[in-house]
Amino acid sequence: MRNVSIALSLLIVATAIQPSDAAPPITAAVFSPDGKQVVIGSQNGIEVRSWPELRVVATWKSELGHVHDLALSPDGKRLLAAGGAPAEEGVVEVLDWPSGKLSRRVADHTDLVYRAVWSPDGKHWATASADGTCAVFDADTGRRQVRYEGHSRPVLAVCYLDDGKTIASAGVDQTLRLWESATGKHLRTLDNHTGIINDLAVRPAQSAEARAVIASVSEDRTVRLWQPSIGRLMRFARLPSIPRVVAWSNDGQRLLVGCNDGRLRSLDPETVEMTAETVGITNRIFAIATSPTSESIFLAGEFGEIGSAK
Repeated sequence: MRNVSIALSLLIVATAIQPSDAAPPITAAVFSPDGKQVVIGSQNGIEVRSWPELRVVATWKSELGHVHDLALSPDGKRLLAAGGAPAEEGVVEVLDWPSGKLSRRVADHTDLVYRAVWSPDGKHWATASADGTCAVFDADTGRRQVRYEGHSRPVLAVCYLDDGKTIASAGVDQTLRLWESATGKHLRTLDNHTGIINDLAVRPAQSAEARAVIASVSEDRTVRLWQPSIGRLMRFARLPSIPRVVAWSNDGQRLLVGCNDGRLRSLDPETVEMTAETVGITNRIFAIATSPTSESIFLAGEFGEIGSAK
């Protein structure tokens, strides 16, 4: 474990579109399975845009109030849209893809749902909520299977490990917690962060034998890499700006971090040294999406700003 001093080695300029300052922030984004479209979510609902032109090709209304997350199922046939009303209810809408038809509305939380993620086999999905809990739902019926209670404050992020048997969650209480996905049994708590944990992402499996690796980003300005199965903090780096969102490249060789200063930073996961810095948008980045068919990256954030990078 070491704290690495990061230095800029490459600058990549992104293309960006800057809407009016009155536009709501874009807080969710996901590529279509064929990589030809990107779906974005905000207080205005859900938009589908062409890629890479970013032309609006469809607009879907949503009753969520604010779309905080979007997630396509592993088979590419269903889209989760997560959100709700603060201090009232947390909701997940299940939409058919690519029609956008609402097939189910699940209101199981008492506060906003910040994240919704699919299990690797597509049979379940899990949520992270401002009510301080996580839950797992049956993908076919929408019925809750189990609820995880243990966080003392809102949960901002949740992810499945590749085996589908373990879930990681993190949030405002500065802890990263591991759970047995089927039963909700608490496995361990990782508490090295000294600020709110904004996001989590699981590294694509590098081999059948390799241990799972999770990246976490926090208000303490650090990116941390963990081996959650043994509770080990592998390495960390401190960034020049607070990181808000994190994602992996498709091959797992780059860690992509969106920050408050509007820059997208690429880190080498083996050393956590910065390998590239993208001048993305002019304000905070809230959403990153990686194309399933190329190395292209979509990013979005405050005031409806959107951009792209490689």
